[in-house]
Amino acid sequence: MKEKEETRKWLKIVLIAIVVYWCLNNLGTLGNFLNTIIKILSPFLIGGIIAFILNIPMRFFERKLTKKKKRKKITRVISLILSIIIIVLIVALIVKLILPKLIDIAQLLIEQLPFYTENIKNALGSVQIENLMENLNITQESINQEIINIATGFITSSISLVGNFVSAISTTVIAIIFAIYILMSKERLQKQFTKILFAYVKKERVRKILGIARLTRNTFANFLTIQCLEAVILGTLCIIGMLILQIPYAVQIGVLIGVTALIPIVGAFIGAAIGAVLIASVDIMKVITFIIFIIILQQVEGNLIYPRVVGTSIGLPGIWVLVAVSVGASLFGIIGMLVAVPTFSVLYTILKVDVNKKLGEVKK
Repeated sequence: MKEKEETRKWLKIVLIAIVVYWCLNNLGTLGNFLNTIIKILSPFLIGGIIAFILNIPMRFFERKLTKKKKRKKITRVISLILSIIIIVLIVALIVKLILPKLIDIAQLLIEQLPFYTENIKNALGSVQIENLMENLNITQESINQEIINIATGFITSSISLVGNFVSAISTTVIAIIFAIYILMSKERLQKQFTKILFAYVKKERVRKILGIARLTRNTFANFLTIQCLEAVILGTLCIIGMLILQIPYAVQIGVLIGVTALIPIVGAFIGAAIGAVLIASVDIMKVITFIIFIIILQQVEGNLIYPRVVGTSIGLPGIWVLVAVSVGASLFGIIGMLVAVPTFSVLYTILKVDVNKKLGEVKK
């Protein structure tokens, strides 16, 4: 028996080594394969994310509305509808506050374009266009060809854009339908998943897997809730500070910064860049005041409030929150920043429990 177990153990090690070696020597092929799989599964992955987000307010409404078990299905439908309405209203309010101002800025830039063009012509002054074209080896034929190339590229891009738009619409519809299905039958799906685990995996490992799954769910839910609360705090502080300093577009920019603050640590700077453009259209001198104010506010929020509030809520020390954001941004950009903090928290908790268990066994 021992010999058979040893043989199986070494066979597993050899197989793992072969798979790892093949992957390292075929990273391009592996990457293309994974991209294809992700593309195929993207509607369902997006649907799962939508379901996870909607489940947070939905659980709150279910707890408040559920009184009788007989009305559980009706309560779930009402809770789901209320959750969707709330999220749609929040998105609509944000768009209504911010989008019109951005459109106004774009129109202003378009209106000022002739003025900028005239300034360029005046700057050229006495330079003869014909001589300039000769020096740069520009001919009428090359200009015509360039125009044709631009037109062809524009048509190709337009067709591609239409195709991408149709694909995005179909993906969104499938994702929403899939999310609703998950939310309406989440207990049944959970039971089915648990049965599959018990059927194919040892009981001890199943308990560990389910424990990690619960930990992951709770950590991500807490992180998302606190992240939204943190965004509201930052947006509110920004509005109050801008009103005190008499900076224009206080409400719109505060809301914008609150939304972009959902991206940990650096999100507010993205909103601040757009806000600076809005302010510059009214009073260029106020932009300097705004930038100084945002830098101070972001330093206080990023180094004091955020690590403490978020770290405490998900059980991750403040220093590791900063590390998680940095690592996530380096590896996967904005998405990495969003996912890194709760992921680090789950790994930190698992490691802490395992270390304490090992130390307890050593002491015994």
